[in-house]
Amino acid sequence: MKSTIVLSAIVLGSLALLSACDETTQTTTPQSKIGESAYAYFVEISQIPRTSGNEQAISDYLKAFGEERDFETVQDEWLNVLIKKPGSPGREDESPIILQAHMDMVGEKNNDVEHDFLTDPIVPVIDGDWVTAEKKTNLGADNGVGLAMMLAILDANGLSHPPIEALITVEEETTAIGAIEFDVTLLLGNRMINVDSTDEGHFVVSSASGTTAVISIPIETTALSEDFTTYELTVKGLNGGHSGDDINKGFANANVLMGKLLEELNATEFYLTEINGGSAHNAIPRESAAVISLNDLSTVEPIIGEMQAAFIAEYPVETALSITLTETETAESVMTADSMQKVITGITQMPNGVQTMSADIEGLVQTSNNLGVIATEDGKVILTAFARSSLPQEEEELIDSLNSLAASINAEAEIEKSVPAWPYKADSPLQETMVEVYTAMYGTAPIVEAIHAGLETAEFALKMPDCDIISIGPDIQNYHSPDEKFSLSSFNRTCDFLVSVLEALS
Repeated sequence: MKSTIVLSAIVLGSLALLSACDETTQTTTPQSKIGESAYAYFVEISQIPRTSGNEQAISDYLKAFGEERDFETVQDEWLNVLIKKPGSPGREDESPIILQAHMDMVGEKNNDVEHDFLTDPIVPVIDGDWVTAEKKTNLGADNGVGLAMMLAILDANGLSHPPIEALITVEEETTAIGAIEFDVTLLLGNRMINVDSTDEGHFVVSSASGTTAVISIPIETTALSEDFTTYELTVKGLNGGHSGDDINKGFANANVLMGKLLEELNATEFYLTEINGGSAHNAIPRESAAVISLNDLSTVEPIIGEMQAAFIAEYPVETALSITLTETETAESVMTADSMQKVITGITQMPNGVQTMSADIEGLVQTSNNLGVIATEDGKVILTAFARSSLPQEEEELIDSLNSLAASINAEAEIEKSVPAWPYKADSPLQETMVEVYTAMYGTAPIVEAIHAGLETAEFALKMPDCDIISIGPDIQNYHSPDEKFSLSSFNRTCDFLVSVLEALS
């Protein structure tokens, strides 16, 4: 497969013809009929817990949705759902258009928020133009808004459209197993609109690959001396965000900060019992906590103060960053000095954040790594990272460095490539139609771009190399974080745009 980066020059060439500006300027439009229906569906599906791996209920809901309308509906063994709506009168024999979204969501919340993502609903709240979650959790707009738009279109009467094949997959946020295992021979269409993007007016036509690295560090423990007091050390209040789209925004990684803090505390006498931080490999962690034991608090408090000041200076966007030290129940055991040092080395020596930028596309991250999760369990400290790259050679070099790091601390590394690259397709009739419709509706051309984040469209591009694929979506901010929100006016416009595209397709 050709890499995205090789084809990026073609993207740049097309941009000169398609857009004379870098930003889309639009006026807010009243809520459309299709937008109103789509928002109602978003509220409805938000009542169904649907984090990755917990999709049975939402999958059954979608299956029932299709069957109740007498549409051909397939629910496969992986819980993917395919709903086929016939073309509108006079358009029944046209080539189908595939609309594609994923049904799962990331579950992110602050530690002090009581919310069970396996059982509790999400309650959307409208605040001006923005929709947020009632509690301090993420909203599930990624990819709930895309799914809601698809449901509204499937449910609508009187629209002009070719046959629609609505494909909703599972576990996009974790394993992408839904897209990987879906039987594409069930699809008759050879053009696809994915609705999982997060910037209105941006047409995504290429994405980076993604690789999960799990480094398991075995630890040995010993009894804690009686003259030590145990504390919970916490780094919190960070912005967090998506490890693809937000990796170059200057956000701090709570796990990385914790590693640096523990390394600095090596100048004192302290012991480490456990460390846990982050909740998703593809989310920049907002919080990280370690259980430590000290015999002299006065030597540690100045270091914590100095490190907090240094972190704030290094990451000026992290205005709510704080480090706390709270006395807790005395630890029964602690890591040996050797085990503790291996854990600290694993965290501090792991590549994190942007590694290289593209030389061909201004502002595009080429290679990155995110230390998304640290967990202490079953005699091990497990570091889970997610590497992304649009250049295979750099991806291989990054994976080699992670394997070398694991070997240096006698840890086990498991490497799994979870998302392939999605190469740019120069000949795209679908892109031409969508650009024409967008320009006619808004008086300005959209931005056609490659992104650093991974999309499951890559799996379909791999299995359906002749399929013409584009990804779109409304404005969504801070997804994969408790500050997630989406613009209601942008959502309405995107609904109207999608309906207009369906009408314009031939």
